[in-house]
Amino acid sequence: MSFRKRGEVLSDGNAARRNIVPGGMIPRDMPSRNNAQRPSGAISRGPMGGAAPGRVVPNIGNVHRDLKGLHISGRTAQAIPQAEASSGFSAVHPGIRPSPATSQQTTSTGCTDLDKLMGHSGFPLGCSLLIEEESTTDFNSILTKVYASQGIVHNRIEGSHGFKDGNTHLIVLSLNHHLTKELPGVYKGSRKDIKKSKIAQEQSKVTVSNLLESQSKSNTSAQRNKDLKIAWRYGMNDDSAKSESSREVDQSETYPDYNHQFDITSTLIPAPTSNEISFISPLLPAASVLSQMESIIKRHNSKLIRILLPNLLHPALYPPKMTQLHELIPLLHGLRSLLKKYKERCVMLSTISTSLYHNQPLFTAQIEQLFDGVIVLEPFGQEMLQFLERAYKSQPNKIQHGLVHIKKLPVFSERGEMHVSKSEWAFKNGRKRFEIEEWGIPVEDEDDSNKKNKDSSMQKARPPQDEHQQSHTTNLDF
Repeated sequence: MSFRKRGEVLSDGNAARRNIVPGGMIPRDMPSRNNAQRPSGAISRGPMGGAAPGRVVPNIGNVHRDLKGLHISGRTAQAIPQAEASSGFSAVHPGIRPSPATSQQTTSTGCTDLDKLMGHSGFPLGCSLLIEEESTTDFNSILTKVYASQGIVHNRIEGSHGFKDGNTHLIVLSLNHHLTKELPGVYKGSRKDIKKSKIAQEQSKVTVSNLLESQSKSNTSAQRNKDLKIAWRYGMNDDSAKSESSREVDQSETYPDYNHQFDITSTLIPAPTSNEISFISPLLPAASVLSQMESIIKRHNSKLIRILLPNLLHPALYPPKMTQLHELIPLLHGLRSLLKKYKERCVMLSTISTSLYHNQPLFTAQIEQLFDGVIVLEPFGQEMLQFLERAYKSQPNKIQHGLVHIKKLPVFSERGEMHVSKSEWAFKNGRKRFEIEEWGIPVEDEDDSNKKNKDSSMQKARPPQDEHQQSHTTNLDF
């Protein structure tokens, strides 16, 4: 029987040899007591559990060493705070709100009707959307412009700091740098609305006349409340009070800067700067395009990134080799991987004219597979437009310009839900904005057609005027 002193270390240099498991296997990171040194900066403690001063507490240094190498979901414990600090993106963004369907973070496309059509009241982060157009028209360019303008407006919500710091950055894969001068501005309302807003601003100022008017209004409101009490006794209802009490809280009140209505007849002033928008040439190889895009995303690590691919595979913008799948697939697949890598703060919108590739259904199907959502615009032909003009002769604002088909939607289609619809929605390019509404075939008025038929039958029944004159005239010879 051996006796040891209290302060003597129990292990020696051969402790690692004695820790060998009887099977001949050496356990990984078995604790040894010879390296029991307190880590630097650790809080000192008193003796543990009645231990005498000078006694070495085992496994302290090795526990700290094991925590450094502890793997949590593929990351070490030491790398966790560095990864969190590398991304300074804040979820408190004026252009981000949760989806009412899936609670995922979404941002606006710039078109309120398109946001509703996607089922999330917006564009889910980390997803991509492809808008196809089946003719030589250019309606999809309006959606790309409002998408870009929405990002610039989000960036400028914070005021003058948005031009330098901001919260949103736009990346455009195009050579058309004039796009910055073509972006629509925010819709300020009609002339009457502008006058009312100016009057409200003037009335909000503290002046003697405004104070007198406010006092007179308070007196009239008190008299109105008194009259309402009398009317309530006789069973009369106030429609305004009833509408306000039954009105639900709108999400626009909770997120006032989430989306904006844009006036496509105006321009965004001032134009976006290089701190707000970046252009990448589509003529570059796919690898260089992806590397430049990722470097821009890393540079703006605290911003929401909106990627835009206008007129994908247009012959005037893309080289001929990009029409081959082995050249195009790596680019789209790389963009999709970037979206999933930075899914907390990236979205992508792309447009393509399928009339250029209507004889290659396999080609367009391969492109659609690499996007999370696909929406098709099918403009009406000339005969249909003429029919709509006759049907809405007295209401020209109701004339639609084409149909909207849904092939798949972000998040929903990945879950296997069937959200495919065809010829259920229609779009129209109004005077001020792009609208999407339910499609219904209008009925032409029968009165107009009957009048036309009656007029034509009356004209056929009447004899020609020349024959009538010839039958009742005689030639007189002098």
